[in-house]
Amino acid sequence: MTVGVPGRRSTGPRRFEGSLSDGFLVPFVRESGYRETGSRYVNRPWNRYVARARRFENVWLVLGAVALGVLVPGPGEYADVLVTPLVVFLIYGSLRGIEVATVEYRSYGLVICCSLVVSYVLLPFGGIRVAGAFLTGDALLGMAIVLAAPTTAGSAIIWTRLAGGDSEVAALVSISSLAVAPLVTPVVLSSLLDRRVAVPAETMVIDLLVIVLGGVALAVVLPDRLISDVAVDRASGLAILCLIYSSIASVDIGAIDPTGLAVVMALVVSLLGAGFVLVRSVGVRMGIDRSTYLPLFFTAGLKNLGIALLIAFAYRSVMVVVVIVTYYVLQQLVGALIADLA
Repeated sequence: MTVGVPGRRSTGPRRFEGSLSDGFLVPFVRESGYRETGSRYVNRPWNRYVARARRFENVWLVLGAVALGVLVPGPGEYADVLVTPLVVFLIYGSLRGIEVATVEYRSYGLVICCSLVVSYVLLPFGGIRVAGAFLTGDALLGMAIVLAAPTTAGSAIIWTRLAGGDSEVAALVSISSLAVAPLVTPVVLSSLLDRRVAVPAETMVIDLLVIVLGGVALAVVLPDRLISDVAVDRASGLAILCLIYSSIASVDIGAIDPTGLAVVMALVVSLLGAGFVLVRSVGVRMGIDRSTYLPLFFTAGLKNLGIALLIAFAYRSVMVVVVIVTYYVLQQLVGALIADLA
């Protein structure tokens, strides 16, 4: 049972207790001299360094996917076609295990509203004002697209679980964010952009509906018992790494201005940091605990790469993609860091 929102008990899934690498690195650990005792490992002397590195294994996995995209970009062009299916799968994974009939929605109403306000109002409109002082042209367009995008659903839920937060809160807020995305995202993006920049609203709405309804359809059609929770969680982790690799591999590294990229990175880190402080402050004022304000941050601050890229493809700009990918990679690093330090 989790404590976070008074007057209800958690009915949602509390899976994926560990890291993205659970099930993949365990054989290596055992071969390298670890011996399991309960939930901890007994170290031989040289394995203390391995233990310290494993504390940040989520960060290493994200960085590894980034490095692979830079060093071996070739297969990335074939992975682009997987973006939409991967996003649909992540949405499906976020919907599994939620017992809609037993959820006390009144207990979540305030948290859901706070997350939507931060995600679709405070972060986009506040962030674009800050970004406008440092970015112009396609770089600013890319920032506007990623800020207007809905939550990253699967990633937000996975990082919530790994950080010890309430995954049911993360799931319900993610569902709410995705449900309103086909209507809200085009409006927010149009408001953020200069009127001279056309917004492909019709295409955007269709893409969003396909992704959201596709995830819902899988959750309805596929019974939970058909695929184990462990398999879905591992596949979700791999899907996140594949999205990172594909997005990095699709970028022409040689065309990137290092100074401009550094500015974008500083802005993204600042926005995520400000978002965490804002959500933490809201949590204190609302009297909610850590298990609830963590998913509030993840669902409000972490943006959906697949949806942002689908919108960006209409503009055919390398810099737009670079900004979106930079935001995504840094938000995954922040999520991994919070999970590893939890």
